Amino acid sequence: MTTKKKQAIKLAIVGAGKMGGAVLTGALKAGILNAGEIGIYHPNSSRREVLCKAFGVAALDDEAIHQAESILIAVKPQFFDDVAPLIAHRSASFISLMAGVSASTIAKRVGSLRVVRAMPNLGVRLGLSATALAALPQATQADLELSEKLFQAIGTVYHVPEHLFDAFTGLAASGPAFAAIVAEAFADGGVRVGFNRATAQDLARQVLLATAKLLEHQGPAELKDEVSSAGGTSIAGVKALEKHGVRYGLMEAIEAATLRAKELSQDDY
Repeated sequence: MTTKKKQAIKLAIVGAGKMGGAVLTGALKAGILNAGEIGIYHPNSSRREVLCKAFGVAALDDEAIHQAESILIAVKPQFFDDVAPLIAHRSASFISLMAGVSASTIAKRVGSLRVVRAMPNLGVRLGLSATALAALPQATQADLELSEKLFQAIGTVYHVPEHLFDAFTGLAASGPAFAAIVAEAFADGGVRVGFNRATAQDLARQVLLATAKLLEHQGPAELKDEVSSAGGTSIAGVKALEKHGVRYGLMEAIEAATLRAKELSQDDY
């Protein structure tokens, strides 16, 4: 009688919250890895079992985590000090989702220079994430290819120098909050000119959805000019926006978010 050979764990996920769970779901759905090649590690064994049962993948203990080929760190930065000694593994590659923790800091804590740093944004919930990727020079081509595949399965990947990760946070990670404020203001404006709240919110959402699609085919300035006919309604509205500094305010919001990201990334986790 022959025994079935156990599959090697190609990707271990440390923590599986919203971001880690989204990467796991995307990897399985896209067929990048099968369930037998993925495991979840969590210091709390009870929580580990719950997560593994939910996703249908293996539960990894303190010994098994060190057999994994690649390790995805999907814990909050403040918990990294606790898990780093448990997952340190010189021969593994590491992919980090932690905001504010540099690739070099991760390398020092886990004992491997094969580190790729990734930063998805909220669009990960819909498979529409904008994800920044940066890697230490020692990361192999295979490390980069796996990282690209994992995050392409949940959106679009941007190769960004690590020194621009704070700027990426200000624009792509914080951007959904600013866009939501624009949508809310659109709806409030609709209510002010006579629509009921539900209709105004629906119209605001539809305008932004359609605009996003149009921007896939033309630049923002071109689109604005196309809509703004001479002496028409749109150019009157554009004048009002300029009068109240809306464009400047949005630029300032991205700069402020970037500066705050720099402050937070200086914390010694």
